Amino acid sequence: MAYSIYDATVPLCTQQLTAFLGICDKAAAHCAEKKIDEAWLLTDRLFPDMFSLGRQIRQLTDFGRNTVGRLAGVAGPDFPATDPTSFAEAKDRVQKSLDFVISITRAQLEGTEDKQVSWTAGTREMSFKGDAYVRWFALPNFYFFCTTAYNILRHRGVEVGKRDFLGPQ
Repeated sequence: MAYSIYDATVPLCTQQLTAFLGICDKAAAHCAEKKIDEAWLLTDRLFPDMFSLGRQIRQLTDFGRNTVGRLAGVAGPDFPATDPTSFAEAKDRVQKSLDFVISITRAQLEGTEDKQVSWTAGTREMSFKGDAYVRWFALPNFYFFCTTAYNILRHRGVEVGKRDFLGPQ
């Protein structure tokens, strides 16, 4: 069987979103143990011009579900354009995004390599062929936000490591 766009998206997004559920649990436990306000940690960032942790989580969930949703032509769960202020909110957003991703079937993505995928990002019109969208835009952004959120948590002492980032295998 040939490697498909389904294989390139659904399992990868599923793995990282699943991993982030565990990371949210560890971050919440860290805040409880160290008496750190979750809302404060979710506004933290590594550098002043970067998105906050909450926004990184918002972006990773958006990219996780929009990657497959746009290809399949199916709208995922709609979230308010606000950042989570607790790890319970973050985890709920991750879980709902994960549930959507795993609802997408192989048949829904079959043949989408050449599909024109278009959307508006702010005031900018974006458009790619399906394969280019996945390889050069969606997955790089998804992993960027996953990695940056992980790094903010590591920077603040949350005991997560590579196995947490990779999630259950």
